[in-house]
Amino acid sequence: MNALFQLFFNICRLKKGPDSVPSSVNLLLILFIANFIIETGLGLSSYSFTQAALLAIFAILSLFLFTGLWLYLFRLTNRYLQTITALVGVSLLTNIICFIPLTFLWKMGIFANDSFAMLNLLLIFWVLTIYANIFSKALNLSLLLGIALVITYFITFNTLAFNLTGA
Repeated sequence: MNALFQLFFNICRLKKGPDSVPSSVNLLLILFIANFIIETGLGLSSYSFTQAALLAIFAILSLFLFTGLWLYLFRLTNRYLQTITALVGVSLLTNIICFIPLTFLWKMGIFANDSFAMLNLLLIFWVLTIYANIFSKALNLSLLLGIALVITYFITFNTLAFNLTGA
């Protein structure tokens, strides 16, 4: 467990890439379930249970599809399991160590809405940078192109999520 934490922590620090992640369907399944629970819990701070669960499922599935599409287009499908495991693991880790405490402090009134929004925005940029690093290493691209891909994903996901849920 400590080794996995260290691995995902090093990916978050941009020191490792998806090639360092074990190629394990069981690990991916565990991370997927844990991430779904955490994402749904975070969503409950702003949405009903149904909306929060739908957004959590949509977030994870859209990441699965987006990753699969780009790896397929680059003919690197053999990297899919490690890449998606890295993305889901990073999402889970950042949710646990950053977004849950931040949301908790906001709900307790320790952070004003403006402070919460600014910190949340900074954390989102950090997570997008991590994702860009993962995509750039998985697809053998420069970090700049990885950033372009992640921005495309972020805009597409948020637009679709808004249109699907109205949230």
